[in-house]
Amino acid sequence: MRKGIICGVVCLGLMGAWLTATSNNNVSASTTDVTVNKVDLSGYYTTTGKTAALIDLHVYSDVKMTKRTGTIAAGALIKVLGIEYSSNGYPRFKTASGYVTTVRTAVVEPTSKIANYYTTNTGQIAALIDLHVFSDVNMTKRTGTIPAGALVKVQKIEYSSDGFPRYKTDAGYITTGKTAMVQPTSNIANYYTTNPGQVTALIDLHVFSDVNMTKRTGTIPAGSLVKVQRIEYSSNGFPRYKTSDGYITAGKTAVTFDVGTTNAAKIQQVIKLAKTKLGDPYTQSQAGRLGPNSFDCSGFVYYLYKTAAGVTLNGTVTTTEEKSGHEVSLNSLKSGDLLFYGTRGSTYHVGLYEGNGVMIHASTPEDGVKETQIQYYMPSFARRILD
Repeated sequence: MRKGIICGVVCLGLMGAWLTATSNNNVSASTTDVTVNKVDLSGYYTTTGKTAALIDLHVYSDVKMTKRTGTIAAGALIKVLGIEYSSNGYPRFKTASGYVTTVRTAVVEPTSKIANYYTTNTGQIAALIDLHVFSDVNMTKRTGTIPAGALVKVQKIEYSSDGFPRYKTDAGYITTGKTAMVQPTSNIANYYTTNPGQVTALIDLHVFSDVNMTKRTGTIPAGSLVKVQRIEYSSNGFPRYKTSDGYITAGKTAVTFDVGTTNAAKIQQVIKLAKTKLGDPYTQSQAGRLGPNSFDCSGFVYYLYKTAAGVTLNGTVTTTEEKSGHEVSLNSLKSGDLLFYGTRGSTYHVGLYEGNGVMIHASTPEDGVKETQIQYYMPSFARRILD
């Protein structure tokens, strides 16, 4: 009897030591150790690193999860500080916010290549390539394509069952891979993000051979009508217009949409361009009178209509330009009309009617391009180029 009792005590002691050695340090010995080993942990994560929320996660201040303090939103990538066990043997993730569950239906271990993916939602993303769209987060059912250059609104981030982040969009699920898309610049509102087919240069535009604009190859003069092939994004999220000459900015202070599908819109483009030329020098040099940086009177209006509206006047001198468009009464002038001075067939000056009694014209060598109230300098007749 005494030997049996001693053996029983020793065996029990050894069993307790074994249970304590195999349990988590945060779990006390004796009954707690026994409980831990009875919990089926196959449905839980038990390693540290990072975890991604599949659902909104409740956050608690204590490992027993009795005091709820907040929520971590579904789609969040969470840094795990450690794993602790509750008194009844369940593992918890210790995070900077508090304790959250490690159950596999609520969280997922992200792919080991997570650094190659965006894991935050900035509200929109720009496609660097054509993006496949899927109806499900695991990307098994493809439903369409979003073209390269598109700016895409993002609803939220969700994770696939194997730990890959996806962007949920109105069209469906797309990758968040950094080689496929880029987060646009924070001041994207200052740029055009759609392709109108052509734009008008408000300033002299630098042209580059690469989308990141590191290799400058030329200049497009202010006022030029530029055909746009497509939009591409730089590696730091700036939209660029791809043209036959190269890449130019899509900044709204540098270019404007050419909305010249109507004559009224074309005329507004002509007026807008003319205003950018105020103060430019007057010249009678054959090499410089047609612009883009110096003009004589007839060269000025010729340049404006050809550049901003795609309309070529009848010649580049006043006597030939008299034959452009059709004559209109001086009492019914409209913006864009050409104002001529002198008798028909031998005119000596021409200007562009801006509106409200004002003409823009290449005046004299002293004044250059200027605005003039026509009540002080009444034209002889007027021609309307675009109705």
